[in-house]
Amino acid sequence: MKKLPEEIEKRLRTCTSFPTPPAVAMQIVELAQDPEIDLATVANAVSADPAIASKVMRIANSALYARRRQSTNLRQALIVLGLNATLTLALSFSLVNSLKQAPPKGFDFIAYWRRALLAATWGKLLAGETGRRDAEEVFLSSLLQDIGMLAIDKIAPEVYEGVSPFHLDHHAVSKHEKSVINTDHQAVGAWLLKSWNMPDGLVNGVKYSHDVSAKDASPENRGYIRAVAMASELADVWLSKNDKVSIHKAGQLAHKQLGIQPKRMAEMFEIIADQLPVAQGIFEMELFETDQLADISGMASEILIVRNLQALSEVSDLQQQKSELENQNVVLEEESNRDGLTGVYNRRGFEKLLAKEFAATTEHKWPLSVVFVDLDNFKTVNDTHGHPTGDAILKEVADLLVANLRETDIVARYGGDEYVLLLPGVDIDQARNASERVVTEIRKRSVTTEAGETVGITLSLGLATYDSSNPFDAAEDLVAAADTALYHSKRNGRDQHTYFGEIKAA
Repeated sequence: MKKLPEEIEKRLRTCTSFPTPPAVAMQIVELAQDPEIDLATVANAVSADPAIASKVMRIANSALYARRRQSTNLRQALIVLGLNATLTLALSFSLVNSLKQAPPKGFDFIAYWRRALLAATWGKLLAGETGRRDAEEVFLSSLLQDIGMLAIDKIAPEVYEGVSPFHLDHHAVSKHEKSVINTDHQAVGAWLLKSWNMPDGLVNGVKYSHDVSAKDASPENRGYIRAVAMASELADVWLSKNDKVSIHKAGQLAHKQLGIQPKRMAEMFEIIADQLPVAQGIFEMELFETDQLADISGMASEILIVRNLQALSEVSDLQQQKSELENQNVVLEEESNRDGLTGVYNRRGFEKLLAKEFAATTEHKWPLSVVFVDLDNFKTVNDTHGHPTGDAILKEVADLLVANLRETDIVARYGGDEYVLLLPGVDIDQARNASERVVTEIRKRSVTTEAGETVGITLSLGLATYDSSNPFDAAEDLVAAADTALYHSKRNGRDQHTYFGEIKAA
């Protein structure tokens, strides 16, 4: 713990007007440290103070615990609450009773207890909501989180002169305190509880009570600290701000730090409005008016539910936008893989599909054929009849190739006047038949030039097949084999197809 300024620590040690914990509180702290504590020992300690015993009975039967079966004696109440919870609650009653005797100086004592009780009630509710099993410890830390203010009011009353700390953001209060005495009420409160030998959890709960992120706390204590600090934030919302913006922000913070949805937070505001009168009765404090509780919970419910509906709408809009963007990306990806002139795949698209099909072929041991297609004498046609005629021929060839192959086959313009066909699951005989069909059918096609001349088309093809008899180490080797077969067709008169296996055998 960061050391307090020497002067402040000296004042605290010598202050005689600040109450010390009563004997029963110190006995409870001692009992809590005993792992072998039993029901009878706790009952004896609590019974030693009839006022505390009465409060323990009342809280066990209250709406704070929502018990259907009423406890008619202290033993039953202890069973309902549990040993640890009983000790913690008894400690809170004992400490509150002693602190209530301290006469105020520089600030509104009623406002102090109003905030303390509100924060404590929120703390217990938040702890239960997040599945914590130490709700009473969170309750007590939240209840005592501002105990340092009482101490500062005794040893340095000038700090709160002209300042109303319960109508300011607690971070602003802390900043003001540091500017006057070089420390704040969290540090003073933690020091005070430490000097009283209070449990470390309670000390740390007070020390970090205004840091919802709990970034400076040890990892194992962060959930506890966040519940206490969030209770502090919600107390500020209820007391000092009470506006739509602060309620909205508190809902966002609770969702971020504790995972509580806005709709559920709205319900929790209503629960708090029901539980606060119960807590007031147990601690014998008249701090809130019923109408005030109803007004605030109603406002919170409206704001947080509207916020939740807006969030759902925003999520829906974002999901729709995401879907539209994904669809646009699919379209753009598809367009980037297509040849602009013919509409068939381009070389980039072909190579992506080749890699996928080659991997499937090697895994499942089915055949894969590749056929290279080259337009015969295309340069001469371009030079003689012009590029528009050349483009028309390229489109005609692409249309014919697509029309004469299966839907699962791939037609790609490899570059210039070359096409390549990817035929998954097609063996050599099927590839030969497909190649023969293409060579034969293209002879029946022609294009008409701008001058009215008719230009015929022939093709040269080279094919290679991956199968158990003709394995290839890589997809590039299969493509290279088909390319080699193509040039064999071109050298031997064009307008024909050649199988790579025949060249290799020769």
